[in-house]
Amino acid sequence: MSERTTVTGEEPHYDLAVVGAGAVGALAAYYAMRRDPGRRVAVITHAGRGTGATRLSAGFDTPTGHNPAQRALAARSTALFGELAAGLGDTGRAPVDVRWLVARENTAALDATMADGDRTRPVTEEQRALLDRTFPGLAHDDDQVLLATAPMTAGQPQWLADRLLDEVLGRPDNTLLEGFRVTEVRRTGGRVELVAADGSRINAAKAILAPGPWALDGPVAAAARERGARVKKVVAFHVMTPPPPGAPALVLEDADAFLLPHRPGGHWIFSITSPDWDRGPDEPLAIDARDRELARALLARHVPGFLPHLLGGRVFSDCFTPGHLPVVDTVGGDDVVMAIGGSGSGYRLAPAMAEDALNLLDGRPRT
Repeated sequence: MSERTTVTGEEPHYDLAVVGAGAVGALAAYYAMRRDPGRRVAVITHAGRGTGATRLSAGFDTPTGHNPAQRALAARSTALFGELAAGLGDTGRAPVDVRWLVARENTAALDATMADGDRTRPVTEEQRALLDRTFPGLAHDDDQVLLATAPMTAGQPQWLADRLLDEVLGRPDNTLLEGFRVTEVRRTGGRVELVAADGSRINAAKAILAPGPWALDGPVAAAARERGARVKKVVAFHVMTPPPPGAPALVLEDADAFLLPHRPGGHWIFSITSPDWDRGPDEPLAIDARDRELARALLARHVPGFLPHLLGGRVFSDCFTPGHLPVVDTVGGDDVVMAIGGSGSGYRLAPAMAEDALNLLDGRPRT
């Protein structure tokens, strides 16, 4: 039957409830719909869709990983993004050349992180000339080198999440529940019951919980903490000068920072590693003096010509896990799966995380 309630007066019932409307949740809902078009899916979010880390992510997809498992996830996500583009026609991703500034002694370690087997190579004279035109005052220490790799991608995470959710909601039995903050997950009569902060509730046969930075404030909090999850502030400044045509991204590998041309905004995104841990998404978050001091110090050292253009930026939280390896696992039974721990890379690992979560629910082996 097409109605979302089985009997008048009963709680709404779905085949699958997906908690979280960011990149991971949107992909999980989309994959579930494509895998079984008759499956009734409810996407649940306490705010609006594509909020949190997805809305503010830079969308920089470098298929790298600091351990074999992370590299395998990154490589699989890259392949899945390609499949998505074939199915959707557009996923909002565009190639971007990437240049790396790294200590000479760390070159081999950087090569080892490449998920696609690529290797870095010294920049050519032509590439160096473009770098000098693009990054005014570009400088590095004597023990550092500039390297090139094959082009990577810059995406639009919120745009993609919206596009995927539009596909899901195009089916009449699927729905999006906004303002529904899930505080508890119960099992009643062979069903999963999701209870909201205001007492509202729905039930489903199965559930995927992809709460992003809210992982430590909700029904998977205890399981997330057991696995070492923590929440951390993420800061990306704006450098308000237009990137020239063909401008590459510049990764400051040893500082865990990067400069990415942001074509839609007509400026640069300068992502740094904030030292502020245990800063949840419901806390007041702002770029502070310590963040700005760190950003200014890096620019003064490497791209001093950008210093006058460092104005504002974006700040949010994300859930980090040990080894920056996402956690996709069942919670209290095989009918509920959590997918957490984007660790600042949630967008680029989201397809593999979503696929693994759905495979667990459907009894399929992880890829």
